[in-house]
Amino acid sequence: MTRKANLKLAAKYFPKEPKPIIDTARRSDGSRTNHNVLMDAFVAWTGLDSFRRKAERNKVFTFSDQWSDRIPDPDGCGSITERQHIINQGSVPLQNNRIRGIVRSVSGVFQSQQTEPVCVSRDRDKQSKGEMMSSTIQYVYQLNKLWSLDASCFTNFLVTGAGIFKSNWGWRNEKMDVWNDLINYNRFFVDNHMEDPRHWDCHLAGEIHDLGIYDVIAKFGDGSEEKEEALERIYANCDKDRTIAYAESFMGNSAKRHKNFFVPEDPTRCRVIEIWKKESKKRYLCHDTLSGDVYKIELSDIGAIRQENEIRKTEQLSQGIEPEDLRLIKVQRFVDNYWYFYFMSPQGDILKEGETPYWHKMHPYSFRLYPFFDGQIFPFVSDFIDQQKYINRLITLDDFVRRASAKGVLAIHEDSIPEGTSVKDFADEWAVFNGVIVYTGKSGVPAPQQIVSNSQQLGITDMLQIQLKLLEDISGVQGALQGQAPKSGTPAALYMQQTQNAATSLTELFEAFRELREERDIKNMKLVQQFYTEPRYININGGNARPETMIYDPNTVRNAEFDLSITESTSTPAYRLVMNDFLMQLFQAQQISLEELLQNGAFPFADKLLQSIQARKEEAQAAQQAMTQGGQMPQMQQGAMASPEIQQQLQQNTNPLVQQMLAGNNKAQV
Repeated sequence: MTRKANLKLAAKYFPKEPKPIIDTARRSDGSRTNHNVLMDAFVAWTGLDSFRRKAERNKVFTFSDQWSDRIPDPDGCGSITERQHIINQGSVPLQNNRIRGIVRSVSGVFQSQQTEPVCVSRDRDKQSKGEMMSSTIQYVYQLNKLWSLDASCFTNFLVTGAGIFKSNWGWRNEKMDVWNDLINYNRFFVDNHMEDPRHWDCHLAGEIHDLGIYDVIAKFGDGSEEKEEALERIYANCDKDRTIAYAESFMGNSAKRHKNFFVPEDPTRCRVIEIWKKESKKRYLCHDTLSGDVYKIELSDIGAIRQENEIRKTEQLSQGIEPEDLRLIKVQRFVDNYWYFYFMSPQGDILKEGETPYWHKMHPYSFRLYPFFDGQIFPFVSDFIDQQKYINRLITLDDFVRRASAKGVLAIHEDSIPEGTSVKDFADEWAVFNGVIVYTGKSGVPAPQQIVSNSQQLGITDMLQIQLKLLEDISGVQGALQGQAPKSGTPAALYMQQTQNAATSLTELFEAFRELREERDIKNMKLVQQFYTEPRYININGGNARPETMIYDPNTVRNAEFDLSITESTSTPAYRLVMNDFLMQLFQAQQISLEELLQNGAFPFADKLLQSIQARKEEAQAAQQAMTQGGQMPQMQQGAMASPEIQQQLQQNTNPLVQQMLAGNNKAQV
């Protein structure tokens, strides 16, 4: 190719002056737009197109149609589904869904390993703060029903390879509190340039919302009549035509393939695009050596800092402080990276924007893509879809062979049928129990015989067993983990070891999801510290926290630093059994009192018994005061430790040895 032709080709595909995209601008009505940010979000969303297709295929194979893959149509042009292809051949597509059982088994193992967040104070001398924060985070768990939400997210994690939470502070269910939501992967987009499996190199994240017009006004109107009118103009009749024209002007024909980013499926809804982007700007980092505070200021605010330093110099020098010991505000210029949010319409109108308002200085999303290798996602379910397809093919093939093979077909020579007997009558008499057929045999004519073909010789059953074994090996979910009964003669220790080995192969999967939960719970903890500004009583059902740690005091923990980790839950029956056994040993050795036993143990009758003990103490104190004042001592029920109802519960919930110990301790106290 000549040089001239090369230049012409380069000029065609790589123009020297590409048409610029408008950045931040203002429309004639005063509304602001930012097309660059919107296009960045659109590119991120389209970059996840292959992920969404793979996740959709995994979802279909897990829950519904396992014959949905498309193949070239052998009888024409285009493509058809595998199901339709089998139907066209006159067969019935059968499926034996083993994937759903594997997902259910792994999810069951996750739910059986009950865990909970535990906060540990950086200052070990103030661990009571950590216990208070742990109780508060567990309250957030109960408020949002996070245990069931985690189970649903874990199923999504197995099928799609993505787990996504959103942590917010707002008004819901008639209260202002911390709320967590499970985000649909089809509406979520994230920076597609990430390579770090921890996702620390993420620079953009967001979500697509479809809201009613009044919801949009309530959220972005800010109580301003002018702003509400602007929103109504932006979403006039949802402005469907304007949105499509906008998308086509920016993306050409490709917008038709990805119009779901701009146009909602329901034309009565308003599309709002939430974008969180990491941006940079030059700022000053300030260190106040007098108070110890560290904060950031804009470049335009440096004058106020210099003025404050001059005032401090004058005051401190007048007090005789040496110049090298002056407590001033030190400033350093630096490039600050921060998260900035946008709520935008599909036309680029900025509905709301600002720097992240949260103390954790991050976006509200907690997400984990697993396995994340070389910037790509390879979900757990996709590893053994091929084995599932082959199992279905073998089952369908076996059914087809059995239906097409001879199953007791009667072969009879035409001359062997007696005269006056039709073929149907002969066949009916042949199939009748104790039937008798009288015919005259002829020389050279074979006797009637029944033909049965043996389809087992094709080896379909052996191949099916091989594929089932491969399915277990590839998924790592063995029969022991699924709760299948062991073979006769299998030792119990061997069966337990097989279960443990099967769970070991899934450790990496559980660890990745645990890190996701930790990230979400840390953001919940920061939201609690930021927005819980008034003391509140944290009621934990079934918890055994100390009473003083169940009152959240914002002044105590507001500026404290905690390390949060996910540990084994103390609400499991095994943990409660060990804890109660240990406390009973201390009680038997008279190292703790009965009240301490009930406060720290996990007994179903502990609250009622503590109330009875407290009532008896109050009655005794009243009697003591009456005697001191010269009054008459009120009658008390001697030797009564609790009401008859409590005594009955004690007898039902404790063994005889514990009853004897409690009775002995009661006598000693009396």
